[in-house]
Amino acid sequence: MIQFHDFGIDVQTYAERGKENDFPLLTQCPHCRAKRPLHRHGYDERNALTPHGDDRIWIVRYRCRECLKTVSVLPSFLLPYFQYTLSAVWQVVKEQLGLTEGTNQAPFLPTKDGIIFYVRRFYRNLSNLHSFFARRWRIIGPIVKKEKERASWWIRTLEEHGLYSVIREMWEDGFRHPFAN
Repeated sequence: MIQFHDFGIDVQTYAERGKENDFPLLTQCPHCRAKRPLHRHGYDERNALTPHGDDRIWIVRYRCRECLKTVSVLPSFLLPYFQYTLSAVWQVVKEQLGLTEGTNQAPFLPTKDGIIFYVRRFYRNLSNLHSFFARRWRIIGPIVKKEKERASWWIRTLEEHGLYSVIREMWEDGFRHPFAN
């Protein structure tokens, strides 16, 4: 299982601190709900690709002593199972939809095929955004047939509500994030 945590630092600072980051103490198991601190079970190393570089970072893992299941704590600047950071993915999707101007100075952005992959995933998850916002805040998105218009509206709405916190809340409530399969 994955839990998000906002470390309040950027990718580079997180990478520099390595295993010395201020990792949270998990006091209840999200699997079995045992109210006992989880045991730090080790680390996984993974890539975090930003528009300006790539970093190897450590993801802390915990294990419940009751049910023996594990929990990974993912920094809020990452998406589960993606190497590119949320800000990098967000940047290229907005550029592809014409909501911001492209910057060709960033050497580590996804390829054209990668950008199309993220845009298609975002389009595919517009109904999940609609369901989540309707349930959480009683906000219903626009009823237009053009995906680009709907996607643009949802991008603005996500930014107004705080992109990182909305994605964390979606994940915690069992919804897929906007770029999930």
